[in-house]
Amino acid sequence: MVARLGILCDYTIVNHFDTICSTQLSTFVALPVNLKARLFTLLSHRGLLTDDNLPCLLNCRTRTFDFRDCSNITDRSLILMAHCSLNAQIERKRLQSTQNDISPNVTITSVLNPSVIHLRNSDITDDGLIQFVQQYPSLRKIRLQNCSQITDESILAIGANCLRLMELDLTGCIQITDKGIDGLRNITHLRSLALTKTHITDDSLISIGQSAFHHTLNEINLKMCIEITDDGFIYLLQTCLNLKTIGFTQCPKLTERSRQNLNSQTHQLSYLVWTIPV
Repeated sequence: MVARLGILCDYTIVNHFDTICSTQLSTFVALPVNLKARLFTLLSHRGLLTDDNLPCLLNCRTRTFDFRDCSNITDRSLILMAHCSLNAQIERKRLQSTQNDISPNVTITSVLNPSVIHLRNSDITDDGLIQFVQQYPSLRKIRLQNCSQITDESILAIGANCLRLMELDLTGCIQITDKGIDGLRNITHLRSLALTKTHITDDSLISIGQSAFHHTLNEINLKMCIEITDDGFIYLLQTCLNLKTIGFTQCPKLTERSRQNLNSQTHQLSYLVWTIPV
């Protein structure tokens, strides 16, 4: 009965969130961590998290930061979250202890420990994302779908800091090129990579084949990568022998030669989506 009452309270807050924010936003700061975590999940799924209310709901229990439906999350939120990392707070306290005139310019509500961040159709830029990934090297999944302002500089930062990353989704990040993908070489256990609609060429497929994760990669999506050719694709198949899921639809420079190199004896494919131009 008590549990059901708690759930009803959560949904009441979510359903009247705008009204509560306008009058009692500061009260969220005092909520117990478990309540903040529940509200964070519910509000993110409703797309109600913004730069203004996020600071009151950050908590140490939330591991998945799903902002894909939150159109009002910008660099400001990512930079705030970067300041909430343990390393950032230790460094800030060290500076404060040595220089009395330094004061923090953000209010820290909790030490964060994210493992997943998901953004979609977001206006975030390299400035916010780079600061975020630099503070959280333990990230396991980064999904940046249709984030058109993200460039190779962010991908280079991911490759330099998040060496234990397991999933990277760059679908629709139209400014990503071979330079960014080459910067991922040192990631050791990447399993899933989505490059749909990016401006990569065969050079990226060669970089993937020569990367530290070539033996762990089991899923790749190359849909609408219009510059890749048979040479790059076949090299990928020959070097990434654990691939099980491959998508290469609407790649106009791939021919029947690529399809013929999909060998069931070398790849135990479980899912394959492809089109070859006639």
